[in-house]
Amino acid sequence: MKLGSLIHFEPSFLLITSTDEATSIEGITDTSEYLPRHILFIKNKNFLNEYLAQGGTSLTGLIVEKKYADTLSTEQVVALKEKSWWMGTVQDVNLAMSFLSKPFYDEKIGNPNDMVDGRQIGTATIHPSVWIAQGVFIGENVVVEANTKIHPGAVLMSGVMVGENTEIFPNVSICRNVKIGNNVRIHSQCTIGADGFSYNFSKGIHHKVWHMGSVIIGDNVEVGANSCIDQGTFSPTIIGSGSKLDNQVQVGHNCKLGTGVVLCGQVGLGGSTTVGDYTVLGGAAKVANGIKIGAQVQIAGGSGVTSDIEDGKVVGGFPARDIKEWLRSVAMIRKISMPAPSSKDKDN
Repeated sequence: MKLGSLIHFEPSFLLITSTDEATSIEGITDTSEYLPRHILFIKNKNFLNEYLAQGGTSLTGLIVEKKYADTLSTEQVVALKEKSWWMGTVQDVNLAMSFLSKPFYDEKIGNPNDMVDGRQIGTATIHPSVWIAQGVFIGENVVVEANTKIHPGAVLMSGVMVGENTEIFPNVSICRNVKIGNNVRIHSQCTIGADGFSYNFSKGIHHKVWHMGSVIIGDNVEVGANSCIDQGTFSPTIIGSGSKLDNQVQVGHNCKLGTGVVLCGQVGLGGSTTVGDYTVLGGAAKVANGIKIGAQVQIAGGSGVTSDIEDGKVVGGFPARDIKEWLRSVAMIRKISMPAPSSKDKDN
């Protein structure tokens, strides 16, 4: 897409640096990747400071929310202009993200053929040792490596890549461009790579943010039945090698799981959650959007995590806090809620 065409999709866009409007933009990026020749949205000081902390110059184009841009000092504006490819403003970054994500989604995803099997049209690359049951659909440009097994009813949409010795059980849906490592097991009825739940509300309409980040699953991962892993918005959702997900687990868009993470049944991770290596979340634990959980953390079942957790902590409750503090509070509540002993009880 040409820089000058952005205003056709977001009328409030105003370019504030002198740049050739015929410049081609390849997509949208975020603070986890900073891809060159892409757009980065900035709406508050957290995004701004993270971007400036990268140091050096970049080929990233910035779109800053105007009311926030108006609060920046002259020094900050100069620093942004010197660091960035180009810089512009919009009235509402969230709405601009919805409006601009659609044309970039259309460009990136294009019009892949997920109606005719890739084996039939000759675009799929399947190793001769792969075991594929009847009733499996393989989209165009899918790659499946040696000794993998795919059971009946599974769907691998266009651009999917599957490593060696992986097993995909019946009725699993793997959406476009998902990458799956070696020795992975994905159990029945899972959906990997569906759109994240991301909308921006304005004037009675929920405007969709179009997702194109996909999912990357490392080696030796197991995903239990009926679990869902949403694709990232502009960068991938990542499931680290050796991680184990129980049944009915929800991993939101842009989550990043480290090595050996364990998510027990019915755990739900809000979008952009980060989980460190070898952390364990007990059954039905819940994590709010954008939370950073450290390495080797233990979170008790049923907990609600609403703030960041440091490495090695053991927490529980809602909101989740140190496990000993939580247990003391439970004991205190039980004590004060018990009825006072009657005189008859005292006599006995």
